[in-house]
Amino acid sequence: MDLLNQLNIDAAIFEAVQTGIVIINKDFHIVCANLAAKQILAQISASNQTKLEDAPFCYNLLFQKSAPCEDCPINDNSKPWPRQKSITLKKTQGDNLFIRVQFSLLENNILLTLHDVTQEVTLLRKIDLMRKEQQAKNVLLERRRQNVDEDRRLLEQLLNHLPEAIVTVNASFFIQRKNKAVNSLMPSNNAIRCHELLGKPDPCENCPAEHGFGLAANKKKSHQIGSNYLTETIAKSPFDEGGLLIFRETTREIKLIGKIREQQETITRNNEILSKLVDLGNQMQKETDASFLINSFLDMFLPIIKTNAAGVIINDIRAGNLWFTAQRQIDNDQMGVIARSYLSRDVQSFQADTISSDFLPWEKSTQKVLIGADGKRVGLFILKGDYCREDNEYIKLFIEPLGGYIHNKLLLKQLEERAYTDGLTGLYNRRYLDQALKEEEEKLKKYNIDYSIVAVDVNRLKMANDVYGHEAGDKLLLTVSQILKKGVRPTDIVARTGGDEFFILLTNTKNEGANSFISRLQSEGFNNIYMEVGNNEQFPVTVSLGAAGTDVYPVENLQKEADRFMYESKEAYYKTQKRYR
Repeated sequence: MDLLNQLNIDAAIFEAVQTGIVIINKDFHIVCANLAAKQILAQISASNQTKLEDAPFCYNLLFQKSAPCEDCPINDNSKPWPRQKSITLKKTQGDNLFIRVQFSLLENNILLTLHDVTQEVTLLRKIDLMRKEQQAKNVLLERRRQNVDEDRRLLEQLLNHLPEAIVTVNASFFIQRKNKAVNSLMPSNNAIRCHELLGKPDPCENCPAEHGFGLAANKKKSHQIGSNYLTETIAKSPFDEGGLLIFRETTREIKLIGKIREQQETITRNNEILSKLVDLGNQMQKETDASFLINSFLDMFLPIIKTNAAGVIINDIRAGNLWFTAQRQIDNDQMGVIARSYLSRDVQSFQADTISSDFLPWEKSTQKVLIGADGKRVGLFILKGDYCREDNEYIKLFIEPLGGYIHNKLLLKQLEERAYTDGLTGLYNRRYLDQALKEEEEKLKKYNIDYSIVAVDVNRLKMANDVYGHEAGDKLLLTVSQILKKGVRPTDIVARTGGDEFFILLTNTKNEGANSFISRLQSEGFNNIYMEVGNNEQFPVTVSLGAAGTDVYPVENLQKEADRFMYESKEAYYKTQKRYR
C-alpha cells in the first residue's frame, strides 16, 4: 500500500473498485493488486496452485512461466500506450476464463486492468450456435457481435482509467465525486443528486439504497434511458454512510438477448409455416372436394398472418360463372357485393385482375390472384389489411400451389363436360343449357345479375335436306353454328336443342341488350350469307330470332317468350319468302 500512497491513490477506493487492478514495476514484479483482481485470479485452476503471494512476477501468477511472455505488450515498443492483450486461463472447474488486460503507464510502474469477459464470450458463442442452427433452416439471421467500448483514455488518476461511470454520494444521495466516464455515459452531467444523472427529477422507484447503503451493498438495479440500458451496482462507502455507485452500459447485452428471443420466434414461426405447407400439400393430394379444401385452407392459413377476415372466389369452367365462394368474418350480403363486382365485365374480360376496393368492406385490403398451371386466373383471394414483404412472401407460398390445385379440378370438370356437347356442331346440348340456366337463375337471386335468352330457328333446313340431301342440311347447321359462336362473348352459351333449333344464353344482359344483340347478329352475322349446294348453286343461310330478358319477363316464362318472338320473326320472314311445304 506504500506505492498507493506514493501515487496519491486512495487505498479504500482502490479496494472497492470492482474492476481487477494489478500494479507491476518495469521488471514485471507484482507490487499490489486489489480485491477484484484477486477474485478473478482465484478462479484459475487449482492444479496450478499458484497464489498471488507466491508469485512475485506477473508471468509466474498467470501462466506459471519462469520468464516474461514473448508477446508481452510491455516489451512491444511499436505500440503506443495504453496497450491491450487478451488471455485465456483455466478455471478451477476446468472451464475457460477469458480476461482482457489493459496495460497503462503509471509513473514508473505499469497498471494492469483486468476485465473478465467470460460472460460476453460465452454469449457470443451462444449467438454463433443459434446462427448456425438458423442457417440449417435457410432462415437468415443478422449477426451482430457485442462490441464493448473500453477504449477510454487512461488519465493520471485511477478512477479515470476505468470505463465504468463511478459516482460517490453521501447518505442523502448528493454527489461527492465522479469520474470522467460519467460525462459520456450519463444523460445529465450537471446533476447534484445521483438520480438526476439519469435524467430523473425524483429519486428512483424501489431504490435499493432507500433505507441506507449498508443494506444495499452489492445490489444491482437496471435503468433504461431512451433506447439504452445501464446496470447500477451499489457499494457502501468505506468513509461514511454514503455509497459508491458504479454504472455499466448493458445495452448491447440486453439487445443481444432480445435478438436471440426474436430469432427463436422467427424459427418457431417458420417451422409452423413449413408444417402447414406440408399439411396443405397432403390435403391437396387426397381431397377431391375443392370447397372443403378451400375452407380448410382458410382455417389453417389466417392465424399465420394474424387476421380473421378473408374471402375466396373460385371460377367455374364456364366463363362469367362462379364455382363457389368461401369467407371468414364477411357476411353474406357483403360477399354478394364482392362476388357481383368480380363478375363485372371488366374483370371477366380480363381488363382488370382484381376488383375495386370500393366494393370491399375494409379500409385496407390485399387481393391476390389465384393462377392456374396455364398462367390464367382461376380465382381471387381477398384479405383484410396490408401486409409487409415477409407476410406477402408467406401468402405467395400458400396460394401458388392452391391455384394449381383449383386448375386441376377445373380440368376434371371440363372432361366431365364433354357429355354435354352436341355431336354434329360441337355446341352445348339441352342438358348443359338447362344446368347453365339454373346457375344464372341462382346468380340473379344472389347478386341481382340479369340474363337473357335468344331463341334461334334455322330457316329452310327441311328444304336443304329434301332437295340437296342431308349432307347439305348438316352443312347449313354447321354454318349457322359457326356464325352464332363467333357472335357471342366468352361468357355466353350457344346450345343446339333440336334439329334446327338453337338457344343462346346471354349472361349479365337485360332485355334491351338482348334485342340489340339480335339486330347486330342479323345485320353483321347473317347479312347476305350463302353456302354452295348441288351443282354450284347458292343456298341462303338465314335464321329467325327472338329474345327475352329477366328484367322484363319472369324466369319461368323466359324460354316461352323468346320462342314466341322467334316465331313472330319467322312469320315476318315468310311474308317475303316462299314457304317450303
